[in-house]
Amino acid sequence: MPTFKQLLCVIAAVATLFAACPADAAFVVGGSDGWSFSTDGNVNLFLRYTTADQRPDNVHSAFYTLSDDQDSFRTRSGFLPGVLAFNIKAPTMGGLDMAARVGFYPNPQNGNTKNSFSGQIDLREIFFTVDGNFGQFLVGKAFSLFQGQNCLTGMSVYGFGIEGAVSGGGATLGNIGYGYIYPQFNAQLRYTTPDMHGFKLAVAIHDPSQINGSGVGLDSNVYNPSAVETNTPRWEAELSYAGTYADTDGTFKTWVSGLYQNAKFAKDSAYDGDVTAWGVAGGVQVGYKAYELVASAFTGEALGSTLMLDYDSLDYTGEEREGYGYLLQGTYTWDNRFGKTKLGICYGANRMDETSAEKVVRAATGNGELKQQDVITLGVFHDINPHLKLVLEYNRAKVEWFNGGKQEVDIIGLGTFFMW
Repeated sequence: MPTFKQLLCVIAAVATLFAACPADAAFVVGGSDGWSFSTDGNVNLFLRYTTADQRPDNVHSAFYTLSDDQDSFRTRSGFLPGVLAFNIKAPTMGGLDMAARVGFYPNPQNGNTKNSFSGQIDLREIFFTVDGNFGQFLVGKAFSLFQGQNCLTGMSVYGFGIEGAVSGGGATLGNIGYGYIYPQFNAQLRYTTPDMHGFKLAVAIHDPSQINGSGVGLDSNVYNPSAVETNTPRWEAELSYAGTYADTDGTFKTWVSGLYQNAKFAKDSAYDGDVTAWGVAGGVQVGYKAYELVASAFTGEALGSTLMLDYDSLDYTGEEREGYGYLLQGTYTWDNRFGKTKLGICYGANRMDETSAEKVVRAATGNGELKQQDVITLGVFHDINPHLKLVLEYNRAKVEWFNGGKQEVDIIGLGTFFMW
């Protein structure tokens, strides 16, 4: 165990972190007996301007609606909030490497008000890992496996992407709902195999989620069926392969992931039986010298359009909705006398199928449920040095509903990151 003197050193280091942390190295405090403490994170801010069409009539909006018929300026975080993460590593004991991570994700902006208490701080990560020749066990709250790589390989991780209504105090969506569904950070027990000639398999038992729906009925009321009884876990898994080619000038990565969960409606609800959510996702990332291409996709039932399982996974009768999405991206990166610059273009889209009950409602009332969401993104990402980044990004997004309604929005963002 760390000595009292070492603990005092760690406390003192945390207290002086922002004053003493050198700009050219990670902040690490180590003990003579193998314990170490480190921190990493970022602070970012974007200036962004948005102009949006008016939302059409007789449509049931998605959970994260676009700005409605207005021009808007904000100063706010991008897709990635600010991050302050703490890492503890124990000395190797009996062939086991043990470590823990706690990550806070604050946003710099308020909820479009002067109220400085309307910001948002997320505790997204709190987990520990145990590594050995058997692979790795992860225990705690961490990023989910299903569609995790679809999200992390998108260039808008360090960009802006799509934004919901202007009043929000959280981070932007990036390509959430426009190329993939957000995997979320969830409590889980995960096992990952050792590297097997480039292959890795990860399997996780997740805390199950309610499977929630939303839709307009024949009486024009909005119904929100929710399967709330979860007596089995959610299962997620990912198989990946990574390697090089062309004398290591090229890199190659591919993955496939899956999700399965069942949930029942409460016995005293207006809905009967149970629902099943399942999904399959995959992608490929190929790099050659300065060029990189990414292609990813997913399909499934009861996943929702934007936030996994949480909102419009079911229609108003409780039937599972089907959907799919895909993302295509190309980037070019080069070193120059001002640092390192990356140019990128990305197209992402999510599609929802219309259920039989939704077709009846549309024919009788004219109401349209969400059909598709698309965005094309152009970005310039410039690293002045490994700790200071500038970003310029333009997004043009379109939402369509099954009754023919459409809405378009343009978003331009100029941002900067300090990372350590």
